[in-house]
Amino acid sequence: MRVIFERNVAIPMRDGVTLRANVYRPETGGPYPVLLTRHPYGKDTALSTSLLDPTAMVEAGYIVVIQDVRGRFASEGDFQSYAQEFEDGYDTVEWAASLPGSDGQVGMFGTSYFGYTQWQAAAMKPPSLKAILPVMTYNDAWYGSAMRGGALEWGKLASWFTNAIALPELLRKKCADKSLPMMVAQLVSFYDQLPMRGMYELPLNRFSIFKELDVLGDLFYEAFDHPGYDAYWQATSIRPHFDAIEIPSFHVGGWYDVFAQPTIDNYLEMKRRGRHARLLMGPWSHTNYSGFVGDVDFGLAASAMLRDLKEDLTGLHRKWFDLTLKNSNAFGLAEEPPVTLFVMGVNRWISTESWPLPDTHFAAFYLREGEDAALKNAILGGGLSLQPPVQKECADSYDYDPADPVLSRGGNLLTHPVYGVGPHDQRAIETRPDVLLYTSDALEEDLAMIGPITAKLYVSSDAVDTDFVVRVCDVHPDGTSINIVEGIQRMRYRVSDHAPSLMTPGEIYEVDVDLWSTAMVFQKGHRLRVHVTSSSFPHWDRNLNTGANNGTTTEMKVARNTVYHTEEHPSHVVLPIVTLA
Repeated sequence: MRVIFERNVAIPMRDGVTLRANVYRPETGGPYPVLLTRHPYGKDTALSTSLLDPTAMVEAGYIVVIQDVRGRFASEGDFQSYAQEFEDGYDTVEWAASLPGSDGQVGMFGTSYFGYTQWQAAAMKPPSLKAILPVMTYNDAWYGSAMRGGALEWGKLASWFTNAIALPELLRKKCADKSLPMMVAQLVSFYDQLPMRGMYELPLNRFSIFKELDVLGDLFYEAFDHPGYDAYWQATSIRPHFDAIEIPSFHVGGWYDVFAQPTIDNYLEMKRRGRHARLLMGPWSHTNYSGFVGDVDFGLAASAMLRDLKEDLTGLHRKWFDLTLKNSNAFGLAEEPPVTLFVMGVNRWISTESWPLPDTHFAAFYLREGEDAALKNAILGGGLSLQPPVQKECADSYDYDPADPVLSRGGNLLTHPVYGVGPHDQRAIETRPDVLLYTSDALEEDLAMIGPITAKLYVSSDAVDTDFVVRVCDVHPDGTSINIVEGIQRMRYRVSDHAPSLMTPGEIYEVDVDLWSTAMVFQKGHRLRVHVTSSSFPHWDRNLNTGANNGTTTEMKVARNTVYHTEEHPSHVVLPIVTLA
């Protein structure tokens, strides 16, 4: 089949602004369903085709449309992240449905921001939109995107705006400026020096590069005026629209992706409403679909390019859209269980009917005092046990200094590559006195942990606000300590995400920390380890411990933070234990 490629096809929006797209279509035949993606990263870039090969999909009987969103690259208008995507999404879907050769059905695909544009279009209920396949995406710009546990996703915000948003915007708006090469060099140099300089600038809303170059306007700085979940964030949220979204959805994510839990949450929201939904979770980080993530090689079968030695990402899309747009089950997808997971540790795929898995046992592992209390802040640390404390144990205290934060090392990161992403050896930070360690005995048999993970801490501080970070690691017999999941809770948002409540110094508080989810087998002879600390920078912004807006102030203080583990205050993590066949 001959493929026709049309570049910069004009698409009129309801307000008169023209957006542009590339269209791939069969030369003859039809009618065909249309597959649409909309994103701000450039329709002509390799990222546009990293999930789906347009030529292969045209040969499979589809029309493919890849669009620059408003204000980006070839499209007119001003870019305001998320705000314009509801109506523009609706208008583009209906335009695509009317293309010559279209059968009137549209499916949407894409990852990250162009996963979110699928949800925003679906929320508007365009009659021609029949199915979506959002990959590694979220449902709210505050929860799990800009913020987590009330803390700012600072590394992502700083890196994303500098590299992915500001640079193309500079090239677009300053193309006639003779000093453009110097401005590009200045921005690139700033990005390269983010780990040494830019990340540490205070106040955060200073971040001078965008003002110096007169690029982005207020787009970057607005978030600092809205640290809580207010109308600014709610205006672009998908959450209020879930009831209205009735079309089938296939959710694809990665355990080390920055949107891992939101991907699962989106699936659950659809399933709770009785919608046709599927979930697939690999060991991947953001847009890295290979079998090698961080320090760990999960094997070729873990790669989305040859998932379980069966199919690549384009094949996955074809199976889904053949089923939902062509009513064809030629690839047998309809008979497959709705949930497919890659289980790390044993490195194999499993399929199941539900999430969490049936018969999951949620077990509390309690933080305990070590045999030698004097070592509890050092590498040997305290204990981790299924047995709760039944007597008085010494509390564990440490000083958290925002001027000397614990540096991020891997995890669910999307930031400058110097910090790594995914599973990494944590021993470099485990020797710090401000990282509390609680380690189990060596396992006598394999322990499968698949599902959501939470921590309940009993804590106090001499500050009115601070953060608590909890991390679960897999400790190998040689001492290597690999991060599996982690989470953070900013204490002012421990009760409400929109109404901050400061602490009374010295008072003990119960606080829940969401560590998100995983699928992991801790092997016989390995140990479980829990970190408790107060920073992971620049993954999350530093809490300056003053109670002021951390985005607009420079004042900071050292906080003396304490974790309790007694019969009255039994701090613990809750792990989802399953039996694997």
